[in-house]
This record gives sequence, structure tokens and C-alpha cells, in this order.
Amino acid sequence: MVEVATATSKARGSRMRLFFLRAKARRGYKVAIVALARKILGIIWHLLVTGEEYVEEGFVKVKGATLRFEGLSAMSVEEMISVLESAGYVVRGPFG
Repeated sequence: MVEVATATSKARGSRMRLFFLRAKARRGYKVAIVALARKILGIIWHLLVTGEEYVEEGFVKVKGATLRFEGLSAMSVEEMISVLESAGYVVRGPFG
């Protein structure tokens, strides 16, 4: 389980990584990895007992076993450009 927790702690943008980083800041690396392993084991137990499927918010399954983050899909290109320009960036077209 510690090996699974170590691999999970490296997944960018996941809720498990955020849990790990908070625990690591408070208690240190080894305690945080064991806490993450225990959390994963609890989730696995719950999924086996209830028969549910684990789906992490913010990620969607696309072709095969890969996951893609869906955080920016709610914004249009124009909205993204306006956010960048309000932050002080200059946005140009592909050939400009």
C-alpha cells in the first residue's frame, strides 16, 4: 500500500496529492505516505462494499485508462484571453 501511496502522491492535480502535501507539511514524509496509504485502503474498502465506481472530481476518463483534467473547459477562448490580458499579458494570434 505504501508503494501505491507513493505513486499516487506524484499524480499532479489530484485530490490525493493535495491530501499528501497537507499531511507532509504537518507530520513529515513517512507519516504522510502511511496516512495516504490508509486513506486509499479505506476508499478501496468502501468501493468493494458498496459496489460503487471511484471517480475523482475534475478528471474525466478518455479513451483507454488515461485521465484528462476538465478544469478549463467551462471557459471560452475569449474569456481565457480576457483573463490573461487583465493579468498583464499581451495575447496575439498565431501569426501576430
